[in-house]
Amino acid sequence: MEFLKAISAAEALAIISSFRVEPATETVALDDALHRILAEDILSAEDIPPFPRSLVDGYALKVKDIQGAKETTPLFLYVQGEIRIGEASRIELHDGKCVYLTTGAMVPEGADGVVMQEFVRAAGDAVEVTKTLHKGENICFQGEDIVKGAVVLQKGRSLSPFDIGVLSVIGRPAVPVYKRPAAGVISTGDEIVSVEEAPPFGKIRDINGHTITNLLKGNGADCRFLGIGKDTVDSIAGKLELARECDLIILSGGSSKGQRDYMADAITRLGGEILFHGINIKPGKPTIFGKLWGKPVFGLPGHPNSCAMVMMRFVLPLVRRLKGEEGYREKKMAGILGTNVPSTSGVEEYVKVAVREVDGECDVTPIFAKSSVISSFVGAAGYIIVPEGKDGYEKDEKVEVYLFPQ
Repeated sequence: MEFLKAISAAEALAIISSFRVEPATETVALDDALHRILAEDILSAEDIPPFPRSLVDGYALKVKDIQGAKETTPLFLYVQGEIRIGEASRIELHDGKCVYLTTGAMVPEGADGVVMQEFVRAAGDAVEVTKTLHKGENICFQGEDIVKGAVVLQKGRSLSPFDIGVLSVIGRPAVPVYKRPAAGVISTGDEIVSVEEAPPFGKIRDINGHTITNLLKGNGADCRFLGIGKDTVDSIAGKLELARECDLIILSGGSSKGQRDYMADAITRLGGEILFHGINIKPGKPTIFGKLWGKPVFGLPGHPNSCAMVMMRFVLPLVRRLKGEEGYREKKMAGILGTNVPSTSGVEEYVKVAVREVDGECDVTPIFAKSSVISSFVGAAGYIIVPEGKDGYEKDEKVEVYLFPQ
């Protein structure tokens, strides 16, 4: 393949999205299911609530018996009994009578409303009702929350704390979810040393390995950092062998043509295939995507800025598919540029930005930094995209900000 025969960002995303993935499934305990992805639709085996419940402390009654009741002309009802929360009752309410209920208690058969006790005055074995009700007032009827047989949560959904609550109420102590994809992460470069080392002159600590690993963890992947490979085909191929059982492989490193060739050559030496080498974007042009042992493999640029942007724009969408997530929507917000953003026409460019609210509007300030500068991400909330056919943006122009994952 010709070196750096760059394709458009849209073409790259199409190739990545067409890569076939088949996430494995497992069953986990309910309290271990937070942010996991459902592997099948969840149906309720019962009505929720399973019986009509009172929403207030008050008296269950037949609404027809108190039509016209008000403070000045109350209506009398005899008290037939009482039901407290947690009690099973078979009381059948008679005309002209009422039953005292606590909040959450079962509503007796025949009742179609519950009057709050604030609108009732005791009168011996009867009560005076001072307020008219409409049918169904202050009652949660059987199946009003969830109907038996209904799909309550759909396959592909990332489970929230509220979803866990729904699963608990329908009696699901264990949940079928997709397994977290295992990602093998490899840093490469003769100039890279581990974070524990004091780098001698001419070398730097590994940045990309930690950035990539934590972006993956934050998006639901299990990460295996497989170490730092040297700038030789043999060394990189050796590291790749350690990732054979992973679902996704990510290499980073190389800022010269020769170094990038080491990645591509190592992948093909092991029987892999390069699907593209180069994307017409800035930063991140020398990105590699291929297939190795049937698994997706990325070769990311060595510059930290470029590496991180490619991770967010091109790698994370595939990670979401690997973990079975469906219907993901990137978090975006609209804003107004506080200054011009120049760009080179013919390249899709990603520009980090800071955002702040000014007079009720979102003010967007570009953060210009060289591709090797990682600290520029600290003050950035996200990035804007300058399309391939646009020469940039003008001050006060409205833009869409893609927010960074937290």
